[in-house]
Parts: sequence; C-alpha cells; structure tokens
Amino acid sequence: MRFGAQKETLVKTSSKGAPPTITRQSSGFEQFCSTLRSKEGLSILDMSGVSQANISFITEMGHRISSDDVVGTMQECFGADFLEAQQSSTIAQRFLEQTLTFPEEFFDAALVWDALQLLVSPLLELTVERLLRVMRPGGQMLVFFNADEKAKQIPVYNYRIQDQKTLLQIARAGAHYQRSQFFNNRSLEKMFQKAASVKFFLTRDHLREVIVRR
Repeated sequence: MRFGAQKETLVKTSSKGAPPTITRQSSGFEQFCSTLRSKEGLSILDMSGVSQANISFITEMGHRISSDDVVGTMQECFGADFLEAQQSSTIAQRFLEQTLTFPEEFFDAALVWDALQLLVSPLLELTVERLLRVMRPGGQMLVFFNADEKAKQIPVYNYRIQDQKTLLQIARAGAHYQRSQFFNNRSLEKMFQKAASVKFFLTRDHLREVIVRR
C-alpha cells in the first residue's frame, strides 16, 4: 500500500438545463497516463461509456480503447430498487451477462471510475473478480470511491478526459444513489486482495483515488 499526495482545484460549472459538472485535477489519472506514455499499442477499457473526448485522448497516445458503460447497465438492470434488486439472483445474473464480457487478459489498463462503489455483496466481489480476469498481469486500473463517510447518498458521474491531469465530471441522470457501504483503505485492500498492489492518493475533496495493479 502506498500513498500519493494530490493538489487539486475544483471548479463547478453548469448552464441552464445542463447537468452539473465539475472540473477536477486528478493525481491518480496523471500517474495512470504516465504509464501509458511509456508504452505503445495498449488496449484500454473505459467503464464510463462511449465518449469522443476519451477516445481521442487515448488514441492520440497510440493506444486502443473499448467502452463498457457499467453504471448504465446497472441502471437498466436494477431500476428504482437499486440496492434491493442486486440481491435477486436472476437480476444479478442478467447484469453479469451484460458486463465485462471480454476475453481473459484482454486489457492492459482500465478506467473503472466510480462504478464499483454502487455494487453490494456478493455481486461486488463477482464483478471485481471478472474485472481482474479481463486484465493482463501487471495491468493497471484507476478506481474512484466516495470518501465522505457521513454521506447517505453519493453522486455518480460520467468522466470525460480534458488532459493528462484534468477530468470533467458530468452528473448522471438520477445522479445520487443510496450508499451500499463506506469503502475505507482497509476494505479496498480486501476488495483487491488478489491484485499485485493497491496505491491510494490523498485528495482534498470527497473522492478517493486508487490505482490497482493486476
């Protein structure tokens, strides 16, 4: 377990009728990019759905990108009873049949963003297991978790890459969800206990950044 310091500036922007957005400096993403710059022709997974900004950024670095909007699949499968529906074996199986359906060891890196924090056991563990399975050994994943321990509901975003240090967070429709559980460093280490390493980044806001290496 290692820690990286982060200096960040949050600028909230919105226009009438548009979803709230946050422009965010991310040390975790900056380190993620530093690894990408050292190699060529990598295969990258983006779990925030199809985004031209993300596609352009990754391909201009000389890599390939695949998209899988996992939160969108959650919304479709679980509906209004978001947490309760995950306990249904039928609904959980439907979600798994549509999620991370890639060959084993297919990706060199993954932008997981904040998707995992919305899942509950045992579906959470099954999804993490599947995620690790599609990663190549040594591959890295950038994962975000809400760090506000007192929050009963948490916001969920689409993430759009602005540059190697800057992300645009766009609030999703139905942007706040009931928290399944609070993820502290210890619980995250347990979640990724089968990974080679977990690195945490210190932030000044309520978003915990983690880089996991397969």
